[in-house]
Amino acid sequence: MKRPRPSPPEDVPAGTVTLNVPIPWFSVALHVTSVSLNPSDVSRLFGVEPTESYTKGVPILRPDGTVKRVPKFGRWEIMVKPSATDEWDLNEVIADLLRPLPEDSKIWERVAELGTLQLSVGLELTEHNQEFALEHDLLKLLGERQIRCWVDVYRKDDDESSDDVPAA
Repeated sequence: MKRPRPSPPEDVPAGTVTLNVPIPWFSVALHVTSVSLNPSDVSRLFGVEPTESYTKGVPILRPDGTVKRVPKFGRWEIMVKPSATDEWDLNEVIADLLRPLPEDSKIWERVAELGTLQLSVGLELTEHNQEFALEHDLLKLLGERQIRCWVDVYRKDDDESSDDVPAA
């Protein structure tokens, strides 16, 4: 059973600023990327089919059959989108994403020889002072598997004006 989502006390005075608010939205993906990557090699080693994959030079098509783009590199990816989980703890979502993959370090070494391993985390901030922490055991696991972590942070502003942006 997952931990309850943290929330501020309900009886705080109006105007109280709450610190350390968990981030409400995120997506997480594990990518293996290389110019010469054949995604089926990664699937064979991991024993897991990707959420998405493509190969350099092989066109990616739109539903109507027209060419969307032609990749300049190969990629194998598994992903967890917000709609696929009710988990709020980023560490748990990452653990869930990695759980079906093998623990054998030799397999991870072989995959790392095929391409760069990257954990991509997309976050959307809706409040000031939102945060997350990656736990030491997760960081150790990522390091042992030669996975770098890439965090992409978005901030949804209520005021879309550019008054505080200097003119070019």
